[in-house]
This record gives sequence, structure tokens and C-alpha cells, in this order.
Amino acid sequence: MDTANQPAICPRTGTRTAACACGACTRGSSPDAKHTTNKRDVLALLDLIAGCVENHPSQVFEKATWGRVGDIAHLRERLMEIAVGFGLGHDGDEQAARGRIEEALCTEDEHVGEALIDAM
Repeated sequence: MDTANQPAICPRTGTRTAACACGACTRGSSPDAKHTTNKRDVLALLDLIAGCVENHPSQVFEKATWGRVGDIAHLRERLMEIAVGFGLGHDGDEQAARGRIEEALCTEDEHVGEALIDAM
């Protein structure tokens, strides 16, 4: 694909063209290339989110407030929606997937990662 004359951001979707999957941005590129680019972006965004949760000035405070609880609970809920999508079984039951993930999150800290993988 000739990227020299192509804009970096798709004017239709606002997504960078290397990752965009609209009809105009997919011409001349392979599904493998788009998938690889999107996977790279997803992993970079997850790293960004993790860094923000740990180090963002809005997350660094001496004492939690109910407002800060609401902020982090909102982020948790959005991430839960994504995890439920990955955890759907053959029946597509979102409640069952969410239940498995919530149960896994009840596991002790040092084993929670393994429990989440098992829940999927």
C-alpha cells in the first residue's frame, strides 16, 4: 500500500489508517496487517491504562473519597464489559460470564490472574 499520500488518520472514522477497518482504509492492505496493527494498539492502550491507574495524578491521593471510588468503579465496569465479551460461552450468556469473572476476582491477590484465566 502506498502510505506516502495517505493521511495518518482516517477522515471517516477518526482512527489511524494503519488500524482502520473502513472500506477506504482497507484497500491494498491485508487482514493480517490490520489485525497485527490493532493488536499492537490494544496492548499499548492496556499499558497506558495500567500506568494511569497506578501513576496518574488523579489516582494519587492521601485519602480516598466516594468520588474517587466512583471513578475507579466506572473504569472497572468498562473493563468488565470487555472481559465479559471475551468470556462468553457457547450459549452467549453474559450473566454467566460476568458471574464467573466476578467469582474469579474474589480469589486472593497472588492467584487472581490464574483464576481469571480459568474463568474464561
